[in-house]
Amino acid sequence: MLTAVSAIAFMLLGRAGGDAFTTLRDNPQVSAETVERLREIYGLDRPVSVRYLKWLGSFATGDMGESFHFRVGVAELVFSRLAKTAVLGLAALVIAWSVAFLLSFLSVRFRKRWLEKLIEFLILITASTPRIALALFVLALMVWTSGSALAIGSDSPASFILNAFVLAVPLIAIFLAQTHNELNAAMGEDFVQLARAKGLGENTVVIKHAFRAALNPLLTLFGLSLGGVIGGSVIVETVLGWPGIGALMVTAVRVRDVPLVMGVVVAASIAVWLGNSLGEVLQLVNDKRLRDAENFFSKE
Repeated sequence: MLTAVSAIAFMLLGRAGGDAFTTLRDNPQVSAETVERLREIYGLDRPVSVRYLKWLGSFATGDMGESFHFRVGVAELVFSRLAKTAVLGLAALVIAWSVAFLLSFLSVRFRKRWLEKLIEFLILITASTPRIALALFVLALMVWTSGSALAIGSDSPASFILNAFVLAVPLIAIFLAQTHNELNAAMGEDFVQLARAKGLGENTVVIKHAFRAALNPLLTLFGLSLGGVIGGSVIVETVLGWPGIGALMVTAVRVRDVPLVMGVVVAASIAVWLGNSLGEVLQLVNDKRLRDAENFFSKE
C-alpha cells in the first residue's frame, strides 16, 4: 500500500512541474547556472523514476531525507506535526461520538417526535455545511475576540475546542445518522425484548444490550473517519492557524518540497491504515461472533 501511494504521489509531483528551486529563477541576483547547479546537487535534474527509486531505497532504510524548505529532517518534522493533528483529530472524534451517542440514546429512550426532528435537522445541517465556511466563521469570531483566550494561534483550551469543533462537524452527521439507525434497529431485536422480560431497567437495556449490538458499524466508521480527519485538517489548520500536518502539507506543496510532501503522504497513509486496523480489532473485541468466525477459519 505504501509503495503504491508513494509512487502515485511522486508521479503527480513530477507532472505538476517545477521544483524547490524554481522560484530562484525570478531572483535577479541568482544566475541560471547557479539554479541548475543546485538542481544537479540535489538530484532534481534526474528523471522522476530514478528519483523515486532513490527515495524509496532511502525510505526502506528509515531515512526520509531533509526538507528543502525547513532545512531539518523530514521524519522529525512530520511526526511532530502529525502528533498535533492526532490530538486535534481525537478531540473531534470525541465530540462527534458524544453528540451521536447522547442524541441517539435520548431518542430511543424517550421516543419523542421533536427529538427525531432535531436529529434529522442536525444531520442535514452538519452534512451540508462546508467546513471552510465554518472555519471562516470561527476565524471571524477569533479576530473579533482578539486579545482574549480565543486569540488566533493561542494554546488556550477555548481555541483548541473551536478548532476541534470545526473538524468534528462533518463527522457528527456520519456518526449520528449511523448510530441513530443502528440503535433503532437493535431495539427491535429479540435479545432486547428478552432483557426487558427479565426486568432490567430501560437504561440498562439500551446501554448494555442495544448499544453493544449497534457498535460494530460505528467501529468501522471510526477507522474510515481517520482519512476524513486528516483531509479535513488541511482546511482547519490552514484557515485557523493550527500547526498540524495539514498546514505542513500545504506549505510543502506550495514550495515544491518533494521530500517533505512524500513524508506527509507516507505518514498520513500509515495513520489511515492503523485506524482501519484498530477498527477491525475493536470489532473482534466487541462481537464474540466475529471472534468465533475468525477461529473457525483459522482452524480450517
